[in-house]
Amino acid sequence: MKKQIFTLLIILIWSINIEAQQIKYPEGFIVKGKDSALIPLKRLDTLKIGLISDDTIAKEMLLNYTVIEDDLAKANLLIFTSVKDFNDHNTKNKNLFRQKTILIKADSIDPDSTTDIEINKIDNTNTINNADAIQFIFGGAAGVYSNGNYRFGFGNAKDVGLDYNKMKFKIDSIANTAIRDSVAPGIQVLVARYGVVVFHETYGYHTYDSITKVKKNNIYDWASVTKITSALPALMKLHDEDKFDLDATLGTYIPYFNHGNKKDLIFRRILSHNAGLKPWIPFWKTTLRKNGTFKWRTLSYEKSEHYSVQIVPGLYIYDEYKKKIYRQIRKSKVDKTEHPKYKYSGLAFYLFPAIVEKLSSEDFQKYLSDNFYKPLGAVTVGYNPINRFDKNRIIPTEIDTVFRHTQLQGTVHDEGAAMMCGVSGNAGLFGTTLDLAKIMQMYLWKGKYGGERYISENTINKFTFAHYANEGNRRGLGFDKPKLEEREDDSCSPDASMSSFGHSGYTGTFTWADPESGILFVFMSNRVYPTRNNRKIYELNVRPSIHQAIYDAIIE
Repeated sequence: MKKQIFTLLIILIWSINIEAQQIKYPEGFIVKGKDSALIPLKRLDTLKIGLISDDTIAKEMLLNYTVIEDDLAKANLLIFTSVKDFNDHNTKNKNLFRQKTILIKADSIDPDSTTDIEINKIDNTNTINNADAIQFIFGGAAGVYSNGNYRFGFGNAKDVGLDYNKMKFKIDSIANTAIRDSVAPGIQVLVARYGVVVFHETYGYHTYDSITKVKKNNIYDWASVTKITSALPALMKLHDEDKFDLDATLGTYIPYFNHGNKKDLIFRRILSHNAGLKPWIPFWKTTLRKNGTFKWRTLSYEKSEHYSVQIVPGLYIYDEYKKKIYRQIRKSKVDKTEHPKYKYSGLAFYLFPAIVEKLSSEDFQKYLSDNFYKPLGAVTVGYNPINRFDKNRIIPTEIDTVFRHTQLQGTVHDEGAAMMCGVSGNAGLFGTTLDLAKIMQMYLWKGKYGGERYISENTINKFTFAHYANEGNRRGLGFDKPKLEEREDDSCSPDASMSSFGHSGYTGTFTWADPESGILFVFMSNRVYPTRNNRKIYELNVRPSIHQAIYDAIIE
């Protein structure tokens, strides 16, 4: 039988060489084997990786890049961090051991265990560091000039020009004070520079009962950060393919809007929040009669043939209700002045999933997962996480007392998105802090990440540019941008460059990327717990203050 095993041996000599302000991988990294081109790993969406190791730090590092396949029989790539584990596994699984294999720290190989496996032996590897070897395997960023040929690296702040102690002292102080002042029960902060994650800390608890501590792998409701991480990357990719025209009108892709007051609105203005659309519509209010009961063909407390989609436990929405939301958007007023002033609106983002499906001929969620989230290794990102993850891993958002009358945990906070079965371009995405950072770093690296091109550089530049700055509008296409004036009360750091971009979320989320400084900032919280009436995150200027602490830590 033809051999199917390819073994790669990796050695790391623990030393970091700094030359011309650029950190390089240690020369001690050696890859040998018939399939050595496998490293760095490509196409994470095609790999099911099994880890055989008792090194918990190595496991944590691998989980920064992707999930670990528990069933080794289903894995198509195995990673070992010791020869002993390799020998033991091979001895016990001689007839099953047919996956591609990466072996770290191959200082000695038992000849009797490698009869059917081609092994390259490397000696003198006692100083190898498994976590750094894992980074090397995944192509983690290693220097100031890192680009989209890499994935995230995890290293020292000093190596990328940041004073870690100064930054940590300020961030810890702001975050802990915020929790003490009931801004939110818990907070999470991630900082990266030049593609290297140098700070990722958690603070507080899931709720104010102080029972469950916030962990790095907790999943958050991103709220309006969904706008720049779901519909927007899809539209950018379709724009690259000449399928989505920024100067087409709304009715071009949704004929239902070919008539009425929105027929002439172009996407360039819509995405810039400069088209005169209403900010929002409280769709949920139209479901209720005066006596508080639900109107016919809206919501039901019981699941049935036509009420099959659960929006929270014990509450189901009419299957065709999306049509009513479209009708309300179509009937809503539009500011018809020649140059409407900037007015933030999420209405069009309810429509974008349908546009993406029409232009791509694919299901919206599958399109996003196949083209972005899975290849990026952002495996937690998606809609309706309650269907995919343990509920206890998901951070609670609000105790809803006006519409769903329950604690929201794993079901989207935004009422409109909930009534779209949880899937909207306006809100609805959930994911971890690190997985959001991967998407943002792809943007920061001009549409490239891990050696894969997702969006063209030209399109990234176009969408992160403020097209109507001459009309006083700071917004990019979908992205938020720094204020054009009066930067001291901005939503981001006053020191963030004018080329920087990001977005905030109503639930207490925030992310910002700066191409000039190389700084990426991700902030997570559930500031709406237990109620959205809590506005202390704005009043105490928490997110811009933490963002500024990063810039203050730059080593000149």
